[in-house]
Amino acid sequence: MKQAKIPIFARFLPRLRDILFIAIFIGALLDGSAMLNTDSDLGRHLTLGRIILETHQIPTRDLLSFTKPDQPRPPYEWLAQVLFTIAFRLLKLDGVVLFTAFVIATSFLLVYADATHRSNAPILTLTLTAWAAIASSLHWLTRPHIFSFLFLAIWLHCLERIRTNKPVSLWAFPALMLIWANMHGGFIFGFLAWLAYCAGWLWQVFRKQTRRAVGKRLLIIGSISFIASIATPDLWHNWQAVFNNQSAFILNRTIETTPPNFRSPSIWPFAGLLVATTLLAFLNRKRVVSSHFFLLAGLAAMGLAMARNIPLFAIAAAPILVEWTRQIFVNENVWTRLENGFSSIDAGIRNFFIWPIIVVIAAAAFLLFHKTKTQTTFFQFDPRFFPVQAANWIEMHPMQENVFNDFNWGGYLLYRLWPNQRVFIDSQSDFYGEGFLRQYEQVITTSNGWESVLNQYKIQWVIIPINSPLASTLAGMPEWQVAYSDQIAIILSRK
Repeated sequence: MKQAKIPIFARFLPRLRDILFIAIFIGALLDGSAMLNTDSDLGRHLTLGRIILETHQIPTRDLLSFTKPDQPRPPYEWLAQVLFTIAFRLLKLDGVVLFTAFVIATSFLLVYADATHRSNAPILTLTLTAWAAIASSLHWLTRPHIFSFLFLAIWLHCLERIRTNKPVSLWAFPALMLIWANMHGGFIFGFLAWLAYCAGWLWQVFRKQTRRAVGKRLLIIGSISFIASIATPDLWHNWQAVFNNQSAFILNRTIETTPPNFRSPSIWPFAGLLVATTLLAFLNRKRVVSSHFFLLAGLAAMGLAMARNIPLFAIAAAPILVEWTRQIFVNENVWTRLENGFSSIDAGIRNFFIWPIIVVIAAAAFLLFHKTKTQTTFFQFDPRFFPVQAANWIEMHPMQENVFNDFNWGGYLLYRLWPNQRVFIDSQSDFYGEGFLRQYEQVITTSNGWESVLNQYKIQWVIIPINSPLASTLAGMPEWQVAYSDQIAIILSRK
């Protein structure tokens, strides 16, 4: 295809990929407060990142709670925690949000690049990648799982090159897995995707539609990647940690681990992707690649099982849906000419990602200017959701005894009070286990035997939501007194 001639000055205009990156990056920044305040996991990650940077050691046992002291706590997110902490040291919470937005935007930039490479349909790719990004936005949070967005996009691109017999170094897979397994437990999705491609290859072998050499390369990839996945500070225990969190009691009490609620508008883009996937798979039923079928079917099932898996389905679906749509409309001359024209123009622009770089630097400069001028960060933990004022009071009135705290406040309290105060529980439910979570719920709901649990752990004070059953119960008991209260939190201590 002959490349369109464009003026020299136009070669530095933003490309479609630049526009996509900037739109997602700005969208994530605008969603920064929600990303920061949905849960308090970030506080735990920043605390552990600070420990690693200050001690130059990666803890493999619990240092954060007094209820599970020195118990094994696999550090399968330690590298992400370090990166978040470095961002925090540069720009405080503004740096964390900025860094998160950059990772999310980069992930979908890679999805766009992969889909464009497969189909050469930039307009269609832009549309479906933006749709996938919107579908994933329900789980945009300042947490290590965003790195699984990034690594899954790269991993799937490399697997597709293996499937199509295009050059790719086999060592790219273990190198990627080595980093991924130290970033987030979502590395398991890399192996699930690998299994989907293996299943697709076996099906094609059965139908005599592929060569056995592809299977040999897939087997090598799986083997060396598995070895890389256990090259962590706690070796194979990162696998154990991933599979330990299977308790229905725990999963059903966390919104992100429950099935998606299709009455919620945030789920509708995912529902649309499911409908589009089903329809396009039917229309292309004679041309659907078996690996793609197994991949999307598996990830769709996991998205339907747990809402937090929806972004991973969206990332995998976008390039494949672009291919399927392109195959249907390949004979539409007007649409094909339009796509080819945009592809030619886009190829003629040589801006070397200057626009995304400018936008990221401008955002960082704005946040730095705001912090310098006002002495406060633009993004902060919201006192409507977290015990900000109560933590201020504790800093002025230190309380060293054992505390009972709200589950979702544990990470925030660590962020504010550790190491002077260890928590009863934080939101890493897989570490505490079902038995302990049942004890926690027994106390917070004042179910039968709740007092014995407080006595068992020698609880001397509590910090809990002011409207919780435990708060009203303790406030009416003569042996407890209110030390502090506001509209969000109440602190009670034993007399």
